[in-house]
Amino acid sequence: MATSCIMPFSFKGGQIVPKHLATVSLASHSLQYGSTCFAGIKGYVRNGKVRIFRLRDHHQRLMNASKIMGFGFHISYEDFEQIIAQLIEANRPESDFYIRPFLYSENELIGVCYIGLKFELAVYMIPMNSYYNSDKGLKLTISSWQKISDASISTKAKAGGCYVNSSMATTDARAAGFDEALMMDHNHNIVEASVANLFIVYRGEVFTPPVGADVLEGITMRTVIELMEDRGYKIRFEPISRSMIYTCDELFLTGTAAGVIFADSVDGRAIGQSGQEGPVAKQVRRDYQSLIEMEHPKSKEWVSEFSIAEVCHEAYSYI
Repeated sequence: MATSCIMPFSFKGGQIVPKHLATVSLASHSLQYGSTCFAGIKGYVRNGKVRIFRLRDHHQRLMNASKIMGFGFHISYEDFEQIIAQLIEANRPESDFYIRPFLYSENELIGVCYIGLKFELAVYMIPMNSYYNSDKGLKLTISSWQKISDASISTKAKAGGCYVNSSMATTDARAAGFDEALMMDHNHNIVEASVANLFIVYRGEVFTPPVGADVLEGITMRTVIELMEDRGYKIRFEPISRSMIYTCDELFLTGTAAGVIFADSVDGRAIGQSGQEGPVAKQVRRDYQSLIEMEHPKSKEWVSEFSIAEVCHEAYSYI
């Protein structure tokens, strides 16, 4: 997994500020209770240009999360896009990076009700290539921690508090020598990895859990579904059991930070040809990469591209 320091400038309080000024009180509601929701957006630097993947979709999902959580915050896509562009301008990335916009409350309050709280947008950036080591398949384990139910906390909103669940699963998996954890729902079906969606190839067919299951509807997941359907694959949106996981021909994960990456094994049981990427995962990964490289017919629809030199056309004095 990539680990990096935050870039010099962040967006907070309606302006671009040096990262050391982007702070909150120890008593802030969001720090006490995890009352946040966030997005994760990948940026790519290619030949002096910045490419941002599906920015409009990430904005829409963040606004949907605010609505689901009852935060009452909204920002137009045009204003959101301008903030992202200004932050890129301030940080001038030289390699691939990750943008983390999130909604939070600075109100100093002990109490779990959102009524009366003011939620704001903050954004920071970090350098990031690949979340996982993409040179080899992942060694996965099925976590003993159950995925939270949408009946308890919305699984369709990237709410900060939900990720305690993911963190516990990931921590146990890493401590046991695995790369990532798969998580089951209350019916003991596999629904997600701790921070990624999953697909399997089982008896020649592609399966992924249904959108109505306790899964985050990933933007990369939706992209991959369209890419596969364009190639004639019929995706089966059905529950996936532990036994199907152990005996599938391929298993691969998708996510903004993860991209597309295949699994080598689950709980020590080899998936397909152990250590080798299967043909479906390989094709999906290549198609996804061609999107980023502006070589795919849908690149212009899904990738925002602009010149760093054009964005940085003036010298701004940031506070």
